[in-house]
Formats: sequence, structure tokens, C-alpha cells
Amino acid sequence: MPPFAFQPPRCLVSADGTGGDMAGEAASGSLPVAVIGAGVVGMATARALQRAGRAVVVLDGEAPGRKTSFGNAGFIAIDHVLPLCRPDVLRRVPKMLRDADGPLTIHLPSLIWLLPWMTRFALAARDSEVRKGVDAFGALMETANISWKSEIQASGLGELFRSCGALYVYETEAGFESGARERALQAAKGTAMEIVDGDRARELAPGLAAHIVKGVFYPHGMHTVSPYHVVTALAERFVAEGGRMEKAMVSGFDVAGDRVTAVRTAAGVTPVAAVAICAGRASGDVTRHLRFRAPLVAERGYHVMVEPTNVRFELPVSPAERGFFITPMREGLRLAGTVELGAPDKPPSWRRADLLVKHLKDIFPGVGGAETSRWMGERPSLPDFRPAIGRAPHHRNVYCGYGHQHVGLTLATATGRLIAQMMDGEALPPALAGCDPGRFG
Repeated sequence: MPPFAFQPPRCLVSADGTGGDMAGEAASGSLPVAVIGAGVVGMATARALQRAGRAVVVLDGEAPGRKTSFGNAGFIAIDHVLPLCRPDVLRRVPKMLRDADGPLTIHLPSLIWLLPWMTRFALAARDSEVRKGVDAFGALMETANISWKSEIQASGLGELFRSCGALYVYETEAGFESGARERALQAAKGTAMEIVDGDRARELAPGLAAHIVKGVFYPHGMHTVSPYHVVTALAERFVAEGGRMEKAMVSGFDVAGDRVTAVRTAAGVTPVAAVAICAGRASGDVTRHLRFRAPLVAERGYHVMVEPTNVRFELPVSPAERGFFITPMREGLRLAGTVELGAPDKPPSWRRADLLVKHLKDIFPGVGGAETSRWMGERPSLPDFRPAIGRAPHHRNVYCGYGHQHVGLTLATATGRLIAQMMDGEALPPALAGCDPGRFG
């Protein structure tokens, strides 16, 4: 057994459970709800609808969990309450772009394609827009942990999750102070946290570098030891309980008035009672068929898997000033993060993965061991960095859950629960008004 292989965990999550016009229309035995997308958001939505008593079919051209959901950092980021799009970040963008080793870069061949998105990003950094993001993330994060624990229990996922907390570390006092606003917002929302000095940080994550000066420990933080297997386990339980999976790309819809009546794929036509668009970055291709826009950029993220020696810790560690996570997983340490803005389906820039390895050795200087794999995926990011959650603008039986950027895993079950509630006629919380899918025209 390799030095880092997980033993039976010492810190397991304790799982607790928990009529509008759609009410009853898609109950078991009638026309299904079509969920478009078999990533973590799509499968969590399919499970939420199934548990609400609806017949469900999931449509995706790929097998469950093989795209962006495969390679995320695995952290349930309930501490995330401040959108990335905000004035202080906008001011730092030129400096970050000049730093070849910084947390943000642009895929230069994609620059012209990116310009309209970047213009929207700049406009969304206004204080009024930032407040919409704070309200939305505050409301979403309140239910993220609860809804995940409910799904962990319902789908038997306990062995895939750990509840060991999470640690953000800082290499400078200035870096620590730059997070003061977010910590104040977290405290106002009731997020439990502990400010720690460098010595305490090194107790929580043995092997941390001596130059770490501060840390923030989130005792209620939770992570998965295999994001891919979370999605496949959801899919297996979904099928075992009567759900249907079809490996097919959506090519269009049949519409009658303000309702979608069927989904078209290369395999044929599927009559439906409703549609949930949860296709990640590909959601923009789907929404065009329904006459509204989803200006999703490929926010490319990388991961490297390392089978470490000389270092052992149990909780995710994020060197906040470098913008990435180091997460203990079944196969070793996953180094995941950075932001590379680009057009979809472009070749990887593996220098970004090399940078993650360099960062690891700076933060845990005693670490040894071999790299076992590397990966690149495309986070689905809207320019205001708020997800699209709600009813589609032109069709009353189409619901949206996409654009989750860095927090797709975190918000997957919360999104699924909200879509299921909307189909039962419940209104979204007012704080989610800024997540209206029709806001981009």
C-alpha cells in the first residue's frame, strides 16, 4: 500500500437527512423530465427530481462525470460568499496577467473571442452587481452542506466524503489582510472559522513551509476523496431506482406555445414533461435553441495527481495567494486550480500544470513522490460569476442550473433541490433574483 493510501477514515461525515403548473405533470409513470448533462450538477438534479417522485431521463454525449466534474479540487466550498467578479479583483487583473506564475492567465489565441465576455466581466464588477452575488451565494451556501449530507445518506456516498475541515494559508500579512472583506461576510452569514498563526497552521497540516504566517481554518469544511466516483455513484443509484440514461447530444426541441414538448437527439425524439439544462459549459449551445443566451467562457482549470512521500495531512489546504487547492484523495494529493480564460475545446497549456507542482514544493518543501497524472477541464463561467438558476425566459417548463464556475461540486445538490422545488410550484428565494437565466438576453 503506498504511503498515502487512505486507511478507514478517522473523520467521516455524519449524514443527516433531510403546486404550480408543473406539479404532478411529471410524476412517476407519466412523461419524464429530461435533464441535459451528466456531470455532478446534472446527476444531482436528476436524483433530486427522482426523489421527488418524477420520472427522469438524463441526456449527455459523454458518460457520467467524464468532463469538468472529473477533475475538480473536491472541496465543498461553503465558505464561498464573494463572487470573483468585483472591483478589487478587476484592479489586480493587469498585475496578475503580467505574472507568468500568477493565478490568472489568458489563452492568447482566444483573446478576440474573449473580448465581449471580458467587457461584461468589467461591467459586472460594479458594487450593485457584487451585492447580487453576495446575496445569491449567501443563500446557496446556507443549503449546500445540508443538501449534500442529505444526498450522501440517500445515495450511500459516505465512503467518498470526509468532514475534516479546510485550511487556507497565507504567505504574507498583506495577503491575509486582502481577505478581510470576505471573512467579514462569512462571519455575518454565520460561517464557522478560526484565524490561526503559522505554528497552528503547521499543526493542522504537518509539513507546511516555515514562511506561512497565517491561516484560516474552516472546521465544517467537507471534501470528497474522488469527485469522479461521486458522479458515477449518483448515476448508478439513479439507474438502480428506475432512472434512464441516454448517451446522446441534444440537437433541438419540439415546442408548442410556451412549452417544450420533446427533446431531439441523433437517437430520436423524446417526449418530455419538462427540461432541466445542466450541461455545464455546453449549456450555451442548448439555450440557443430556446432563444436565450448563456455567455459561458471556458475557464480552464488544471490538476496534477501526486503520490506523495514525507507529507501526510487529512484536510484540503489552499495557498490563497496562489489560487489553488491541495486536496488529499484516494490516489494521492490532487493539486487543482488556477484560472486560464479561453475559448472552448482548445489544446491544454501544460505549463499551468507544471506551475501547480512548483507551488506544491514551495508550500510543502519536504514533499517527495511521483506525479501520476495530469488533467485539464473547462469550468462553465458566466461573466458576472453567478450561476444561472431558475426558469428559462420563454418556456415555462424549462429550468436552468449551469454556470457554477469554481463551485459546481459545492452547489450541485442545492441546485438540484431548487429545480425540483420550482417544478413543484415553489418560488426561488428572493436572494437568487440575480441568478435569473434570462439576464443576458
